[in-house]
Amino acid sequence: MSLCPGYKHVQTFGPDDDYQDEEVAYVTLDLGSIEPTLVPSSSTYHTPTPFLQLSGTILKGRHESLLGTELIFTDGKDPHDPSKKSITHTANTSQRICFREVRLHPKGTLPKGKTAAKDSPALEGWVVEAEAASHMVDRVTGKSAPRARAPRRSAPRARADEEVPGEPSMKRTTRARKAKGKGKAKANVDEEEGEAEMQVDVDEDDSMDVYEP
Repeated sequence: MSLCPGYKHVQTFGPDDDYQDEEVAYVTLDLGSIEPTLVPSSSTYHTPTPFLQLSGTILKGRHESLLGTELIFTDGKDPHDPSKKSITHTANTSQRICFREVRLHPKGTLPKGKTAAKDSPALEGWVVEAEAASHMVDRVTGKSAPRARAPRRSAPRARADEEVPGEPSMKRTTRARKAKGKGKAKANVDEEEGEAEMQVDVDEDDSMDVYEP
């Protein structure tokens, strides 16, 4: 078992002539939205849990093995024309370290109800709290998205001519509107016929006196 993914643990070594005194390995860093120019050059990324500090922000890394191979290039100068810039291939790598922001608290000062992460061998006496980063990832992936509310169902409205159970029946009253056009003429004819009928009824009854104003 090896400390870092991508490396194999061997029991015995071969002749010393087959190995160099120092082996250089390259890895790529995934820092999200942080500018690469802010990352200082360091040689402590070979630990199982690498940490990086940038202007007060602490990042925790995780080793990942890539399916393919990444090519690493460096800026160089053309020996024939120093004013021109060129790119030189340096090495290949299939290892990447993904960093995320974490918060460090002194051991024993975490609020109750929160589970502390395992102590890092590189930082003894400190506990890593990565809840803020995990919540952010869950919100991006939709894992902790709020539940969709069910559509509201409106109660069926009772019609005017229908009786609602448990309530007194009410008659629908309508206001008379002024007749227009042909309807107005018809209304006038009905009124004249009604007056004629009233006069006939009065004449037939001799026992009643009629007074005209």
